[in-house]
Amino acid sequence: MSEAKAQAKAFRDGFLQSVGESYDMIDPTEYPVAEQMLIYYGKKFNEAVRKNLDKSGSIASGKIGELVVPKVSKFGNDYEMYLGYDLDNPASVYYKYINKGVRGYGGDNAKPKKVKSDSPYSYKTPYANKKMATSILKWYRLGKAKASGETQKYKLTKTQTKSKKLKKIVNQADSLKLLAYATASAIKRDGLKTTSYFDNAVKAVFNKEFFTTMATALGGDVQIQIRQIGNKMENNGYNNK
Repeated sequence: MSEAKAQAKAFRDGFLQSVGESYDMIDPTEYPVAEQMLIYYGKKFNEAVRKNLDKSGSIASGKIGELVVPKVSKFGNDYEMYLGYDLDNPASVYYKYINKGVRGYGGDNAKPKKVKSDSPYSYKTPYANKKMATSILKWYRLGKAKASGETQKYKLTKTQTKSKKLKKIVNQADSLKLLAYATASAIKRDGLKTTSYFDNAVKAVFNKEFFTTMATALGGDVQIQIRQIGNKMENNGYNNK
């Protein structure tokens, strides 16, 4: 047995005990080991998403850090795991813009954000609409609320620092509504930078090592599909023949 296979077997044999100490897992008598292993990786993915959001300061955007509990289905030797956002979570719509970035409309005073050239999104007009301004208004209020409840003063994360700045801006604004419209106009002009927070989490967790570990642990003919709720997230599978 190769070293890689021996490590995978050891992972499987000690899986329930190890994750039971560090994760709030489901009852081991309810799901077989294979499903629990997939849920384990699903939880690792959710953690990676939140860490990436925190690094970018984007987690202040509301429910974008609230991902579903991983869901696993089995059909014969095929496994499907569903991740991402519930369809009733507003983040299921706007997360893709934060992930991929949006190219700005431009103009004389534009300060273009760093958006990858393969981003499929761009603003078509320079005008801020009511829906966008209202979302930003809520974002400002949320940032202020988070900062108001924050007692930590030193070694702040990027998200904590951002919330404190939002609180200061909100407190100094003569009209929060006008501020929201001005911010919306600036975003449409300059764009939204690419964070790749979601894509990077997929690459970090559901990589070659993941499929090798699962195939060795499960054995036989196995097909694994990782799907995003409402969309295909990964076209990767492993067929161990």
